[in-house]
Amino acid sequence: MQTHQAPMHDDAASDALFDAYGRPRDVTFPPDLHDTHHLRLKALLLTVWVVFSFGSSYFARDLQALFPDWPVAYWMAAQGSVLVFLLIIVVYCVAMDHFERKQAKEDARQAESEHSASTAPHV
Repeated sequence: MQTHQAPMHDDAASDALFDAYGRPRDVTFPPDLHDTHHLRLKALLLTVWVVFSFGSSYFARDLQALFPDWPVAYWMAAQGSVLVFLLIIVVYCVAMDHFERKQAKEDARQAESEHSASTAPHV
C-alpha cells in the first residue's frame, strides 16, 4: 500500500531540507504522525471547545447572575464562543508546527548519523 507523501513546511526545518552536498532532500513525515502527543492535544482542545461552547450556553443564566451589569450571556453566545474557537485553532497550529519541527530535527539527526556511519572507514 502506498501512502501519501505530505509536503513539509518550508520553514519547518531548513537545515533538514538539504543533504551534506547541498542537494535537496525528499523529506516527508511518517504516516503514523498521530501518535499519543497529537491525540492528547486534539482531545484536550476538543474538550475545551465542548466545555466552553456548551457549558457557557447551558450556564448562561448563572453567569448573568455573577455579572448583573454586563450582558455576559449574550456576549458568550454571540462572540465568546467564536473567539475561543479561533484561539483553539491558533493553539493547534502552533503545537503542530512545534511537533513537525521536532520530528524534522530528529529525522535530520538520524539521517546524519546514518550517513556518517555509512562513510566511516571499515578496518
